[in-house]
This record gives sequence, C-alpha cells and structure tokens, in this order.
Amino acid sequence: MLTLLVSVVGGVWLGQDRIIGLFVQALNRHLQVPVQASRLEVSVLDQFPRLSVTLHNVVVAGSEPADTVKLARARRLYCAFDAWDLLAGRYRIRAVTLADAQVRVRRNAQGRGNYHVLRPDTAASAATSPFSMELEGIELQRVRVLYEDAGRHQHFSLHTPQLRATLGISDTQLDIAAQGVAQVEALRLGNDEYFQNKELTVSTTLVIDRPGQQLTIQPSQIHIGPAAYAVAGTIDYQRAAVLDVRCEATGADVQSVLALLPPRLTRRLAGYRSQGAVYFGGTVRGELSGTRNPTVAVQFGCKEASFYHPRYQQAIDHVSLTGAFTNGSAQAARTTELTLTTVRGQLSGRPFSGNVRIRNFADPRLQLQAQAELDVARAVRFFPLATVRQARGNATVRLQLNGRLQELRQRPTAAQASGELTLRDVYLQLRDFRQPFTHLTGRLQLQGPDVAVPTLSGKLGNSDFRGRGTLRNVTSWLLRPGQPLRLEAVVTSRLLDFNQLLYAYQPTPTVKNQNSAARGDGLRVPASIALNLQTTAAQLRFRRLRGRNLRGTLQLQDRVFTSAGLTLLAAGGQVSVRGRVDVRQPQLVKASTVVGCQQVPLDSLFYVFEDFGQQFITQRHLRGRLTATAEVDSYFDQHLTPLTDRLEAEVHATVRQGELLNFEPMQKLSFLASRATLRHLRFAELQNRLYVQSRTVYVPEMDIRSNVKAASLIRVTGTHTFDQQMDYHVRIPLLPGLLPQVRAGAEGPMLRLAIQGNERDFTIRYERAVREPAAPAVARPATGTRPSDLGNTSGAAAAPATVAKPSFEIKKPVKKPAQPQTGEYFDF
Repeated sequence: MLTLLVSVVGGVWLGQDRIIGLFVQALNRHLQVPVQASRLEVSVLDQFPRLSVTLHNVVVAGSEPADTVKLARARRLYCAFDAWDLLAGRYRIRAVTLADAQVRVRRNAQGRGNYHVLRPDTAASAATSPFSMELEGIELQRVRVLYEDAGRHQHFSLHTPQLRATLGISDTQLDIAAQGVAQVEALRLGNDEYFQNKELTVSTTLVIDRPGQQLTIQPSQIHIGPAAYAVAGTIDYQRAAVLDVRCEATGADVQSVLALLPPRLTRRLAGYRSQGAVYFGGTVRGELSGTRNPTVAVQFGCKEASFYHPRYQQAIDHVSLTGAFTNGSAQAARTTELTLTTVRGQLSGRPFSGNVRIRNFADPRLQLQAQAELDVARAVRFFPLATVRQARGNATVRLQLNGRLQELRQRPTAAQASGELTLRDVYLQLRDFRQPFTHLTGRLQLQGPDVAVPTLSGKLGNSDFRGRGTLRNVTSWLLRPGQPLRLEAVVTSRLLDFNQLLYAYQPTPTVKNQNSAARGDGLRVPASIALNLQTTAAQLRFRRLRGRNLRGTLQLQDRVFTSAGLTLLAAGGQVSVRGRVDVRQPQLVKASTVVGCQQVPLDSLFYVFEDFGQQFITQRHLRGRLTATAEVDSYFDQHLTPLTDRLEAEVHATVRQGELLNFEPMQKLSFLASRATLRHLRFAELQNRLYVQSRTVYVPEMDIRSNVKAASLIRVTGTHTFDQQMDYHVRIPLLPGLLPQVRAGAEGPMLRLAIQGNERDFTIRYERAVREPAAPAVARPATGTRPSDLGNTSGAAAAPATVAKPSFEIKKPVKKPAQPQTGEYFDF
C-alpha cells in the first residue's frame, strides 16, 4: 500500500506539468471568460484521498465586457479527480471545492447578466477530450454570494458556511442536488428587506434544461427555525422569467412568519408569540419582468391558536380564521385583495368575531364587520395605545365599515360607517389629561362621520357630568391629524371643580414646544376642538368661590370661548356673565366680559375675591348689598394670574343698606362724631361709576349719606392704585340743609379733607379749594395743595358760584390701548 502511495505521488510529481496543462486547456474550452490565479499546483493532500489541482487567489471576470466588477474572487479552488482515473490516463474532475470566496452575480438595468461564463458547445467535445468534468460533489466553504438586479431593484446576500452539492452535466441539462446551511443576510425587494439574518437549512434538487432555458425545482424543503417550507415548480428564463412555483408551510407560528417580513410591516407586532396551528400556502404563476408581475395567490389561517405578548402578559385564546390574498387578474395593486373570514376568538374569556375584506390596494375599499365583549384593561394591555396610560372596566363594541378608505377617512355616510360602543363603569387615564375619567357609563353610536351620544355619565377628577349630544366629524378627526371635532351637547352636573378643570388638559410637550412648555402649563385647549354646550350645575368651585345653580350656554371655536349668558348663585346673590375668553396663546389669556350681580353681600363678595388683593378695605369692614354691572377687559398669564397692568374696566355699582365697620381712617374723624358712631357707619343707597385702568381705580365724585348728623352728606372722589397708594378727597358741608332755597345751587361752606398714603401708612389732612380757569377734559389728582386748619376753611364759603370744580374731582379716564409685550399678542 505504501509502495502504491509512493508511486502515485511520484507519478503526480513527474506528470504535474502535463496535468496542469490539460486543466488550463479544459478551462479555456469550457469557459468564455478569463480566469486568473496566482499559481496552480497538483496536490495529493488537499483533497485526500483524491488528487486535486489547486488554484490560489482565483479571479473570474464577468461576461459583460463593460462591467469592471469581477464575478468571483476566491482564495482557493480545488478541482479533484480519482487516482484510478489518473493511472488509466483519464482526467475526470469528480469534485470541486470553493473556499473563502465571494461571488457577485449582477444584472444591469437592461437585463443583461454577468454570469454567462460557459461556452454553449462544451458538452459536445467532452467525449473526445482527455480532460472532462464528471462532478459528484461541489462544496462551498465560507462563500458569500451577492445578487444584484438594477432593473428590478433587487438585492440578495447570503453566506454559506458549509454547503454540499452534486452536479450532473449532460448535453441538454444540469442536475443539481444541494444540502447544507445558508445564512441569508438580506433579501431586498425595493426598499423592503426580507429574511433578515436568517439561517436556512436547504435540501433541494434542481434540473436546468440548457437548450430550453428552464429551471425545474423538484419538491424541496427549506427549514427556517421550527417551520418547514415545501417548494416546487418551474422557472422559464428563456426571455423574461416565467414562474410556476408552489409553496406550502408546515409547523409555522406567527413569529416565524413575521420574521420573514420587513421591519416596517412587523414592528408593532414583533413582540407577540403564538401557539397552535398556523398554516399558509400559495402559488406564483406568470411572467416576472419590468412590465409584468406574476399572479400571486396565498391561502392562510389558524385553528385554535393563541397569541401572547410576554411584556404585557396577556393572551388571545381559541383564535380561528381563514384568510386569502391575491393580486388579481391584472396582477396589480388595483386588483389586489385580502380577505379574513370567520375570525373568532376570546380575550380574557370574552368573545370576539368578525370579517375583513380589503380590495383595490391602489384605492383601498374596506369591508369590516366586528363585534366584541371587552375587558378594557386586558384589551389595552394586549394592544397598547400611546394616548392611554391606564384603563379598566367593561365595554361592548359593534362596528361595520363598507366603503373606500379615502371616503371613510373624510366624510362617510351612515350606510358606510355604523356601530355602537357601550361603556360600563370604565376608568380611563389619558396621556394628555392630569385627571382621570372615572365611572364612564353610557352608549356611543357611530352614524357616518358623527357619533351620537344618547346617554353618557361619569367623572373627570372631582367633577361629574351626565349628558347627551353629538360628536361631529369624528372619523376624520381620528384618522386625519388636524381635522376639527365639534361637540354639541346638553350637560348637567352635581359639581364642577374648576380648580382641576382649567388645568385638566396638559398635552405632552414635543421637541418643538418644550421651551414654551417650560414657561408654564397654561390653559391649553386643542385647536381642533369646538363646543356648543348647554350646561347646568348644582355646585361650582373655584378657589374661594362656591356657586350654585349654574345655568347657561358655552361655545368654543378656534380656542375662543364665548357665552351669551351664564347665571350663578354665588356669594349670597346672583351673578351673570357674558362675553369671550381667548386662549389661543396659553401664556396670555384675554377675557372680554360683561359681569352683572344682583343683591350680593359686600362682605361675601370681598371674601370670595380675596379682598381684591389689598388689605385697606377688607370683607370685615363692609356690609350691604351690591347690584352692579361691569364691562371688563382682562388678561391672565399661564397660571391664570391677572395681569393687572392691562386690566381695564367700567363698573356701574349700587350699594344698598351699606355699613362700614371699624374702618381705621374713620376713627381719625372723631371731631365729627363719637368713636362708637364712627365704628359703625350706616349709609343710604350709593350709586357711582368706577373706572379701572393702568393699575388704578378711579372714583368719580359721589354723595354718601350717613348716620353721622354732623356729616350727614359726604362727597368723595379719588384714586386707589393696585400698589395700595391712595389719594382720596372728601368734602363735608358744614351747614347741610340750612342754605336758602334760592341758593340751593351753591355748595356753601365745606370741610375739605385729603386721605393720602398707603394702607399701612396714610395721613388725613385739611386742604383748600384751588381756582382754575376751566375744568380739564380729564381731571387728575391734586399735587400742590397745602394743608390748612378748620379756622381757615370759613374763607371758602365766600367764594363765588363760578369757581371751577376742584382739581381733585375725578372723571372717566381716556381709554388707552394696551400694548403687547415682546412675543405676545392680543387685541380689543
């Protein structure tokens, strides 16, 4: 045996030049493209027990002359033959091994490939040649194969760590049988990648009809994970590719099927797992070219399957369905159809069922019938929604859709969209709401683009509601961002807590508005929401305000609230409001309102409004009933804090049964009456118009009749700033009622007093009247008056009747237009 081996090695060494020469001659006869190698050698050991011709650093050019990309590059190529053939003088290549190689198969935009490397007459001369191929095995070791089709926008990439094949070559056909493992890196069709990083176990037999240019796939198996895919059929590539291929899957589950599809189709479903029988099969028949597509028909379904998501730990059980997909008679999107029939299953023991059909993918038409009993918490856990943070309760859903998807997204008719949602004690915490909706119970009926609400009750935070109404344009609002939604409703409530309601909606800031959101939450209202509400509420709360019997209408359009009239019993009287509130800029809220009140106790009014931000006259100093009308233009920041420098108001007020209790400035007028009398002053009816502008309250002159005999008539005028700077002027007739009737128009002798300073540090002093040529159009507070004593005031009685009114008399100020600050907007 050793002698034989030595003889073979010696013969190989002596005859290797002849073997290499014959090998090169055979390659040139079989191939029509150049092959380069750094060296060729004959070896006994490389493919023992067979002898081999080994090519090192092989480069094979493509068949397209203009293509500079090489068809193949390999570190080693082994061509092996038997020693017995060598002894008999026959050189028959029995096996080929390609190691550490990369093969790039390409088709250009015109459909010409770079892989036409064999001469067409190779088999004809094989019988007379001393060197021929009778391949019994082909082995690919660490070979990476790339396929690129520029015209069809296709790209395939796979790696074969170990793949074995046999090749039979005759005059008319090639027989290929292959087994092994292939690692698919990517299979790209257009912009989508299929089979990403999947390991395939292949067992296939292929027959290539060389004259007829047809590939026949004998029944073959491809294993991907637990699933086995049976493939068979023919591919005619004489001109354009004509396919007749059948495929059927066994042992598949949802995750194995989803793993084959591109991420954009499976991203939302990638975490789900399944158990049970999932099956599909289909055919591909017809021409595949740049102008035509083959007919694709797929049938799929499942029986008694379950779908589970490990993160949410929720499953759908007992799922059965039958489905079909086809691209139709025209093999185009307009004839494509997807059908799901007899869909049924259970979610947490609650049944659901339905049917779905989608036709014409170019202009989709949807037919859907679905009904389900839902445990809301489990349903949201199984298929989470970004806008819902938490939910629980029970619901019943019934839905029917039938029409073009474009029509359903815009404005469907009642025949195209109908359904009903019944809620039973549902809890709902939404992402953009601070307070949860609780105890939601009622019915919502889909009627075309609108949702009718025959009855709905629940709570938002502390506030409860019960009502009926209609939501307009719901389908467009849900399916098309930015579309308007209008609510027309009649709502009743036992309690409305505006301490929560005004800040209930706080949308999550995006990257664009994070800086603005950092400045404050603000009163945020969705721009797409419109309201028309008729509302009644038994109770209302806001800060110190406790109201009863709220009634009226409220509208919202383009983030502007308007009301023709709201009435409320509050602070011991009745209050009415009409006007508008503009919240288009949450950082600057503008309110233009007309407010009226009837018989409101002054002490209650001052308590509710927290003494209007001052401590000079508080709710403990006042008694009486106020009837007033106020026209107010006011502004608020993001925390609903009033911007007092922009407040403008005109108030027509009447006070009846007025009393002033323990008012410190009155204690300093003890020369008029006893301190006991001054501690409890009673007034007759008071009427006046007050004006507010530039953080100042202007009090035009008014007559006050009190229970002090020495000063039964007091005339007061002045200003009071929001910084608590006072400038009041008081005139007290010294001889009230004693002037002759003929001089009734004369004022007579007066005691003139000035009250100036702030609420904690003020002075009361005497002052004289000042002569002026004429009263100014807008009077202003006196600034140059000198103090005097009671003895000097008698001179004022001799002044002629034509003396101008004192400079401290206050009239209505000229209304100044408020100026917006940088970055803010408002108008009157």
